[in-house]
Amino acid sequence: MDFITAILLFSGGLFSGVINTIVGGGSLLSIPLLISLGLQPHLAIGTNRFAMVFNTGVGAIDYHKKVKFGIKLALFLSVFASIGSFLGANIVLQIDENILKTIIGILMLIMVGITIYKKKFGLEERHIILTTKSYISIAVLSFLLGIYGGFFGAGISTMFTFMFVSYFGTSFIKSAGITRFIVAILSMIASLIFLINLKIDFFFGIILAISFILGAKIGVKMAVKAGNTWIRRLFIILAVVSSINLFFF
Repeated sequence: MDFITAILLFSGGLFSGVINTIVGGGSLLSIPLLISLGLQPHLAIGTNRFAMVFNTGVGAIDYHKKVKFGIKLALFLSVFASIGSFLGANIVLQIDENILKTIIGILMLIMVGITIYKKKFGLEERHIILTTKSYISIAVLSFLLGIYGGFFGAGISTMFTFMFVSYFGTSFIKSAGITRFIVAILSMIASLIFLINLKIDFFFGIILAISFILGAKIGVKMAVKAGNTWIRRLFIILAVVSSINLFFF
């Protein structure tokens, strides 16, 4: 790797890390970056997933310091997401990757519609009474998102954040914290699978991980300072951009 490539990777990774820590979707930037710098698609996905462990791990710790979120809930859902991640990183899915991207893109646009329609969505805490059925539903969704997270993962944080705002009535900032915790766990599981199959480039991965850590530090500070209103706006923009990316790239 030459100096210019390293600078491009670090700069792009820093920006992706900041965005991913605030609203998710950083992989939609970092995976294409890795591919453009010479990595094969599967190697790029594995390398990105390895680096994402550091971004989401540091992000989860810093979010918890500033806005306490439910660790027990995060651990509970991490179990189901991790099982899904293990399957997603191991099996060849029966659905074509392009079809999968289209489905996720459509879901992103639906999330944007709901967020815009509900004016107070994610801006303040809402008290929601959860039933056993609710917990089963959220566990199943975490499992399914985990499969996608292990297989490809771009936009996974955005979808988890939306899920927590919808199901648990948490604000965008707290949802971001819980999401980082879960994605860090499922990224570890997926990374182990990619490592076993020699699908991680550690030269690229270490540089990306360092930039992701710095991006997480900056991202949490920006998110807490900006507040839920600005995060909501950025969430809408990022979700639209992500859906376009999934449709056409």
